[in-house]
Amino acid sequence: MKVKNIVTTVVFCLLIFGFFVLCLLHKPVEMSESERRPLAQFPEISWQGVASGETIGDFDDYTVDQFPFREAFRKLYTWYRFNVVNIKETNGFAEEDGYIAKVDTELCQPSLDKVINKFSAIYEQLLKDSNGKVYLSIIPDKNYFFSKEYGHLSIDYDKLVTAMRDGLPMMEYIDIFDTLALDDYYKTDTHWSQEKIAETVNRIAAALGCADRISGDYKINTLYPFYGVYHAQSALDLPADTIYYLTNEIIDACTVFDYETNQTFPIYTLEKFESKEPYDIFLGGTKALLRIDNPNATEQKELVVFRDSFGSSLIPLLAEGYSSIYVVDIRYVDSSLLGMMGINFENADTLFLYSTLIINSNPSFKEFGQ
Repeated sequence: MKVKNIVTTVVFCLLIFGFFVLCLLHKPVEMSESERRPLAQFPEISWQGVASGETIGDFDDYTVDQFPFREAFRKLYTWYRFNVVNIKETNGFAEEDGYIAKVDTELCQPSLDKVINKFSAIYEQLLKDSNGKVYLSIIPDKNYFFSKEYGHLSIDYDKLVTAMRDGLPMMEYIDIFDTLALDDYYKTDTHWSQEKIAETVNRIAAALGCADRISGDYKINTLYPFYGVYHAQSALDLPADTIYYLTNEIIDACTVFDYETNQTFPIYTLEKFESKEPYDIFLGGTKALLRIDNPNATEQKELVVFRDSFGSSLIPLLAEGYSSIYVVDIRYVDSSLLGMMGINFENADTLFLYSTLIINSNPSFKEFGQ
């Protein structure tokens, strides 16, 4: 028994010493590619920081983020929680039937106020005197369906929608919640899958008055494998998704003009599939201001869409109905400059199309004059 205790103690000490040496030799990593966030670095040490406890807190963050074999331990911990103790939530994510959703249970009123104030300012500055109509549509994230179908906790979606509608009475609301289901979304990613949103497109097109100009006749193309943003962030080892993208002669003939780079490219930039963000095949990914031109338009109608990344895969399916669609992401462009970009706000209809994820996340919009 004495020998066994000695061996156990020696092995334990060697393990502790070994990890201590590994921590000393470990080169700090600046960015977690899987979590898509910067990792904490070794803190600057000062008497003031030590006295306030700030340095100790920063050092604690550093040790957690820079622990050797951190990714392997994250995956092991997630596997244990999901497969051994049968807990379906970890690392801020939940999993049901192969679908991953980000868990969010608190409605952020300051974020709602910020979004409403920003949209209202754009309306007053650019749209108030327009001859076109202004619409608002809100996209539910996957946690909405997790709460309905599996009983997961979630934000109060009814309260969010009501707050947005009450705060923006000048906009006609297009309700698309009932046009969507969980299987309309990618399993490993935030976004919906383009070939599944026909009913959603039809609902929006009917409200905009362009439904008769959209054929709904497409060729379905695929790209595989697609590992969405949640695949690595959640540390769940799930099968890859397939990206579906829809084409027809009119969509293929459309061109996209990027105001930042002065470049023109197709609606689908397929080379982006090999990048870190494969979803960027839709409209080239994150862009401040784009213009989609349809040379085969049957009517000279224009549309302006203020959107987040969900709009990248929906807006191409509206392109048949317009001669031009302006695609604006106010996280990256100062909205006070839009009036100088040649956008026909006076006669065009305008759609604000945003997901609940963005509305409730305190988004970083460009302020006027920036």
